[in-house]
Amino acid sequence: MTQSGDRKISIWEIAIFAAPAAPLLALSLPVIIFIPPYFASHLGIPLWAVSAIFLGVRIADVVIDPTLGGIQDRTEHAWGRRRIWLIISCLPLMALTWLTFIGLWPGVPVAMAAATIFFLYLLYAAASLAHLGWAGELIPTYHGRTHVLGAVQVAGMIGQVMMLVIAGYVAQSEGGSDAAAVAAMGWTLVFLLPVTTVLAVAMVREERRAPQQHMALKQALVTLLQNKLAQRVLMPDFLLGVAQGVSGGLFLFFFQFILGFERESQTLLAIYFVAGLTGVPIWWFAARRWGKHIALQGAMIYTSVTTALLIVLPAGEFWIAAPFMMVAGLAQGGGVLLTRSLMADVVDDDELRTGARRSGLYFGLLMTTSKIGVASGPITYAILGLVGFNAAAGAANAPAALMTLEALFIGVPIALCLLAALSLRHYPLDEARQKELHAAIAARHAANNENTLGPVTK
Repeated sequence: MTQSGDRKISIWEIAIFAAPAAPLLALSLPVIIFIPPYFASHLGIPLWAVSAIFLGVRIADVVIDPTLGGIQDRTEHAWGRRRIWLIISCLPLMALTWLTFIGLWPGVPVAMAAATIFFLYLLYAAASLAHLGWAGELIPTYHGRTHVLGAVQVAGMIGQVMMLVIAGYVAQSEGGSDAAAVAAMGWTLVFLLPVTTVLAVAMVREERRAPQQHMALKQALVTLLQNKLAQRVLMPDFLLGVAQGVSGGLFLFFFQFILGFERESQTLLAIYFVAGLTGVPIWWFAARRWGKHIALQGAMIYTSVTTALLIVLPAGEFWIAAPFMMVAGLAQGGGVLLTRSLMADVVDDDELRTGARRSGLYFGLLMTTSKIGVASGPITYAILGLVGFNAAAGAANAPAALMTLEALFIGVPIALCLLAALSLRHYPLDEARQKELHAAIAARHAANNENTLGPVTK
């Protein structure tokens, strides 16, 4: 049992709370890895247009995510300001998921595809921000947040692994194709979204909190510029997002065209994410033992080393590649878990300084930097297009195009992960400081309650 305020929260309650992360984080994976190639190869959208669509929605997120987060912070509803947003975003998100994965057709106008992706990201942001904001408030202690967000990360990675297993099975089955794999993932998401959302909002109670004052976008940016701790978390999150965007967007191309795994690449990707799921307890333990920021530095260095080893991975040798991907994937879930948990602590620092708890705003900023970073994946498509890379299955590519693909997939993530680790040197908000913040906030709340209600007499 874990305590939040005066209420005990059981392991089962945390598990049910984390359940919506399975379809939400699972949705983010194919949108990065499978949907851009699907748009290019199956729907016939030019590579430059695919790059523009996904980069455009990431740019729009700079405004959308913190704005949505601020709106959610100010929401007041009997069901809770986070739960109500999970509920109202569920059905339209299901519809946009179906359209993106199943409903669009070869030759679809670029404008139609762009609008679909824009609204998909809008609804995804609304649901994800509500869930993350709630996660940061469920158990408001240094390790309590890591515990809850660890459960969220595990649920999300279970969803991602499910997507990859489905994609690998469909693509490698007789008569299977990448388009059929995308459709199978879409139907799975459409089923999981309402089931997990209903479970969470019906069975987990959200603590009532006073709505926060309105903060315009300009004020939000000023707040960010003045909050050095938030910047210290957003920087490695952005660098990690770029690294994941590059490696995720080019994964299938690299393993198909460089290493010759035309039909096994989805299986290797599934192995990588299964390893990421099993690796979450490693980084959770490291965070408890040495602190969150040190654990995050370790995860980034580990990723750099294993990425560099791809240079010597032999082509076409599945039984060598498979165990290597299991080892390489162990750090995959650590970055997301630890940056989110660090940001939840930053919210405490902001609350003590300002008197307002703006989880939605700060998680909106965190999601914005992540999405801008991940947008670099489609940018690499434009670079590959400039060197004449042909993304069609089985296409022959010139050595220069393949060398560019290899340099982007290996070199860029190594450099960015090392920079992310370096940016966390001397990070000041450790467990001891967070306990001081939590105690000061609790004392302020107690004083406010006493002023409001008067002294308690027996």
